[in-house]
Formats: sequence, C-alpha cells, structure tokens
Amino acid sequence: MQLSRTPSFLLIAGLCATLAACGGGGDDCPPAADPPVETLPGVSDCFTVKPGLRYTISDPDKTYVAKSVFYTQEKFDGAVHPVQLQYFDVEGTSRASAQYFSVDADGVRFWGDYDYTPEGVQATKSVYTGFLVPNTLAPQQTMTFKYTDNNYFTNGGFLAEAEQETWTFEGHETLTMAGRTFPNACRFKILDDTLPSFGTTVMWVAPGYGPIQYQFFNVDGTDRGVRNLATVTEP
Repeated sequence: MQLSRTPSFLLIAGLCATLAACGGGGDDCPPAADPPVETLPGVSDCFTVKPGLRYTISDPDKTYVAKSVFYTQEKFDGAVHPVQLQYFDVEGTSRASAQYFSVDADGVRFWGDYDYTPEGVQATKSVYTGFLVPNTLAPQQTMTFKYTDNNYFTNGGFLAEAEQETWTFEGHETLTMAGRTFPNACRFKILDDTLPSFGTTVMWVAPGYGPIQYQFFNVDGTDRGVRNLATVTEP
C-alpha cells in the first residue's frame, strides 16, 4: 500500500481504470502525478545552526581536548557573528576556543577564532581573510580555497600565513547518534594542502546542528579516530 496516496486520488484512479477497461475515460482522467522531488540541503543549509544549541563531545580515542560545544553570537573583529564555543569541560565553563562564522547569501564565511589556555587566558587571535565556502559547491564536486590566516599573539607578535584547503562535497548521509537521527547531513572531505602530512578529515554537517561528526585519516588511509556528539541540549 502506498500511504502517500489520498483516498480521493485512489477513487479517481480506480474510476479511470474502470472507464478505460470499458473503452471510456476521455479527458476526465488526471495525468499520472510525478513523485515529489526531495530538495537536499546545500552548504548554507547544513551550516545554519540553532543559537543556544549545546552538546557534549564523544572522543573515544582521547585525541581532542574540548569536551563540549555551545552556539551563540558574539562580537568579533568589529561585527557580531555566530560563534561555536568549545570548552575544556563538559559543563561549559572553561573556554578552549571560539570559532566565528556566518551564513551569507553566497555561502559560509569563516571569520577567525580565539584559542585559550586551560586557565582561561586568551593565547592567540586568528583573523581569516577570504575564507568562503560557496553555495555553488555541489555534491560530488571538489573546490580548493585559498585564504590568509592572520595570527595575533598576546606578546604583540604577528604572523600572516597563506592557507589552502581542498573540500569535496561527497554527498548526504543520515546519521544516528546522541539518541536522535540527523537526516541528510552534508558530508565533506577536507585536505589541508599546506599541511598534507596531517592527512584527511571527513566532516558531517547537519542542518540546525552544524558539524556533528569528524573522522580522521592518516596519509596512508588508516583511520586515526572519530569524534561526534554524545548528548544534545536543545535551545
């Protein structure tokens, strides 16, 4: 039984079949309806996150220092942007980093970040110039992005680094974790071309939740570990 059909549609379809069998029908029978086409989320859709979302991080390989994440908005470099706050603790009291981004008409723009010591002291500020992942990046497509990472150190030092990353939009995948299902998460494969020895990162990004899972691979393709959501607190 196709539950998507309404009773009235079934009645009309049955009537048309009867008339056709009797040689009738004429123009009264509606044309066969095409099944609805599902619109899959694009780059901006997947990076649009609910303000106030909080989750803890599962890190079975113990490869990451952050234990929880909180999304809000803060001022960075003269403008207010969405920010992903990462914490050293599950309770979300000791900042590890703050990563600023925005979902714009042309795509997702990454503005920069702060890094903190375990004592809560700001260690560095990074301001990105030209780091945009455009909405035109489509499934099964690869793009290379070049941008500048301007690093400001608390001792007054400054270092501008040329960065290059290659992103492949591998498609969509439905993941289940933290007691819920995340349908049609965007799956990206990312290679840091300026540090190829680091290997490859695969990132799943779900509409409303942002990055929900990372998997890391060495240069030889061996699996280095997985990081994902453990628990979610909705805003």
